[in-house]
Amino acid sequence: MIKTLRIVHLNASSAGGAFVAAQRLSESLNKINGVNSVHLVFEGQSGDYLLWANSWIKRKIAFVKHALEKLDFLRFEKNKTIRFAFSHAPFGIDITKIPQVQNADIIHLHWVNKGFLSLEGIESLIQTNKIIVWTSHDMWPFTGGCYHPRGCENYAIGCGNCQYLKSPSANDLSRIVFAKKQHAWGNGEIKFALPSHWLFDHANLSGVIDEHQKSKMRVIPNPIDVNYFRPATSNERLEALDGFGLKSNLPTLMFSAANLTNHAKGFKEFKEICKLLKSQGKEIQALIIGDSRSMELDLEVSTVHLGFVSDSTILRKAYWSTSIYVTTSHEENLPTTIMESLGCGIPVAAFAVGGIPEMIVENETGYLAEKLDFTNLANSISKHLSLNEESIKNICNNCNLFATEHYASNLVANQYLEFYLQK
Repeated sequence: MIKTLRIVHLNASSAGGAFVAAQRLSESLNKINGVNSVHLVFEGQSGDYLLWANSWIKRKIAFVKHALEKLDFLRFEKNKTIRFAFSHAPFGIDITKIPQVQNADIIHLHWVNKGFLSLEGIESLIQTNKIIVWTSHDMWPFTGGCYHPRGCENYAIGCGNCQYLKSPSANDLSRIVFAKKQHAWGNGEIKFALPSHWLFDHANLSGVIDEHQKSKMRVIPNPIDVNYFRPATSNERLEALDGFGLKSNLPTLMFSAANLTNHAKGFKEFKEICKLLKSQGKEIQALIIGDSRSMELDLEVSTVHLGFVSDSTILRKAYWSTSIYVTTSHEENLPTTIMESLGCGIPVAAFAVGGIPEMIVENETGYLAEKLDFTNLANSISKHLSLNEESIKNICNNCNLFATEHYASNLVANQYLEFYLQK
């Protein structure tokens, strides 16, 4: 009798790209014979996964753990703009006694901050001597505390002199966290999976992990269901446009960010793109997804704002309503929204940051511009909107084919299965 391979995925929250990737991976793995996969989520909305904070008292504990971390960080932070860009992970819960963790053959970490796992908590999981796999959705596992180094390479030499701290020094908080990670991660076997080659290259520079761990690292993209995120029929597109109150005779530019006020997500540059297109005589409309925190959007074109959206049905209809998806983010790994857009046959215009250049083939599945060069990106969008119907149809077909060949959930699940079993 073949033994069932039991996997537990760990995530801090039921919101965000890491959660979506982990949930899709867990569901895809469960379609493979001989695999039992569960997804343990620390806090958030209930769903088709195991939610730790499933009672009033546990929700309070989750809130307090995260709050305590941020309160403790107040004495170190340079200013409040970087409060959620750095984690020294001093607080967390002990999950080693949870049955799904105890019974697992594979413990698969995803995004585990926000008061979920402390550095000591991660070390205790490593010391269970189970197979530990960690999909790094940002650089945090490899740095002295930041999620994105933003050009700094101190993580290659032990951190210190951290740009995020108000009193940077050779032995500052980043150096202390770096040393703790180096010790904890080195206390057992961790296999790191990186969703993009860009992240792989940066992780390979890190001094947190040793050469043996680096030799085991592998690039595996996040998955999407390409049978769900697929091109719309003509009727589906018209129904989606009508449902959002968008005009069928105007091209739609879509922009999405969980928090539109986050400077790094580039909503300011998107506004400039719309302004430039309007000045060129292009009649367009914008479809915006994300929490504006009561901020006025002030776009100079007709705009529909859906607010924060987590419902996949609404998201798919949003892509179906779109002519081109625009992301002007300043820092990214492998954005789920780009994968979904491509799956729906929608080309993408983006700044060439992080892993994004790996996702876009210039003039075939979308358009790239250097970071912050919104003028160049606007010109590419303008040219795209001027293409004839046949050319646009070819690009849309290219998008769907690229997503199917690279991000289909069954392909990704089998890559992970092979990775789990790799000696």
